[in-house]
Amino acid sequence: MESIQFEKHPIRTKIIATVGPACASKEMLRSLAVAGVDVFRLNFAHGKHKWLEQIVLRIREISTELNQPIGILGDLAGPKIRLGILPDEGVECKTGQRFIFVKNEVPFDGVHLSSTYEHLIDDLQPGDKVLLADGTVGMVVIEKPDDSQVICEVDRPGIIRSKQGINLPGVKLQTPALTEKDKEDLAWGLKQKLNFFGLSFVRSAKDLIELRELINKSNPGYKPKLIAKIEKPEAIQEMDAITKVCDCVMIARGDLGVETDISWLPVLQKQLIRHCNERRIPVITATQMLDSMQYQQFPTRAEANDVANAVLDGSDAVMLSGETAVGKYPVETVEMMSRIILHSEDSVPRRTNIDWKTDSKSRALVVTEAVTLGACTVADQLDADLMVLCTKSGRTALAISRQRSQIPLLALSDSANTARTMCLYWGVMPVHTSIVKQPPEEILDFAINWGTGNGLLKPGSRIVLISDSKWGAEGHDVMMVHVVS
Repeated sequence: MESIQFEKHPIRTKIIATVGPACASKEMLRSLAVAGVDVFRLNFAHGKHKWLEQIVLRIREISTELNQPIGILGDLAGPKIRLGILPDEGVECKTGQRFIFVKNEVPFDGVHLSSTYEHLIDDLQPGDKVLLADGTVGMVVIEKPDDSQVICEVDRPGIIRSKQGINLPGVKLQTPALTEKDKEDLAWGLKQKLNFFGLSFVRSAKDLIELRELINKSNPGYKPKLIAKIEKPEAIQEMDAITKVCDCVMIARGDLGVETDISWLPVLQKQLIRHCNERRIPVITATQMLDSMQYQQFPTRAEANDVANAVLDGSDAVMLSGETAVGKYPVETVEMMSRIILHSEDSVPRRTNIDWKTDSKSRALVVTEAVTLGACTVADQLDADLMVLCTKSGRTALAISRQRSQIPLLALSDSANTARTMCLYWGVMPVHTSIVKQPPEEILDFAINWGTGNGLLKPGSRIVLISDSKWGAEGHDVMMVHVVS
């Protein structure tokens, strides 16, 4: 089988790429995986299940051919509010112009607008802001004559088009966290055994608890990881509770930058990443990272800095959306992102002051925590070329990932879902193999062969192996140091 040859060393910050028409073929998906994609995102807001099923099949085939686990994220669309139908050429909104939102969908007559959200009129009150077209057009509610309409006045001019998103910053919405479409997409995704599900427009921990309960009722036979997408101000206020019930956080800067003052977005990004780092929750930075590469082969300086800063801030992963889904240069974009990451993450500091008593459900057993801390310290002092561990659930790999050691980590698991899940963990190179059931000596031989074949090991290289003795009852309790002969 073909294997990935690493340049200098494998990048540690993971790359998520959204699948769309531009990269749907098996050849393109394969090229993206070779270029550095660790997780593919399926956006349920676009694409029918029959089409998506072919995408999943292709990704799994590519994973087998490359002998490389690849994670798949199903992104639930959530209660996205959109405009109704407008003329093909769009509608120009001039400062001071007034429009009337009504409950029922009506043909556009120059004044009346409709939306896909049935409670829009109920939830809006005079003084509320209505933002359209990703926040490029703004209105304010000036009057609510009755329960069937609200009158808005344009205070941010621009052009609006059919089905564009509507954001209502600060408005308490009645809409449920999971729509009927979300539930259908979730059921389909569980049958496909997708590794991650992203919940859009999370407002509170209750939203994620509801999603987990639905998954448990479905009894899919595996436990997918839940990603809380932070897009609304309410979620920021509830971050402590949210991070206690989710497995990962995505900073979805698109809607977040509309729902909040965009001038605060850079600070919010850093604060949210720090919050997740302290609680040892993997965090993804997303939206418009290399946006101009949808149309050109080279990013702007600002975009290159944006990717680098996301890495330096502490992101476990960075995500591409339109760049790979509909852009002209999907492979070049992933290659560029990989290069920026490679040159940035050597400056990511090693964490030696982690609070191991942090109440986190991702926390490994006490013995494992102690051994992994010691193993990272030993690996750093010996300038080891590779750390190796075996894991059933992936918690041990996550414990090491949190330390941000510069030493590559090979994580072996006999669970395909665990191996794919670890594709999202910073610095972790997962491999699905049954060798984990063998004695440490055989595991070490496997690791040497794998490391040599992938260009990470050579004679004289040092390996730190984290394993467990047959009599150990409390997790990983053995650390071995080996020099490749």
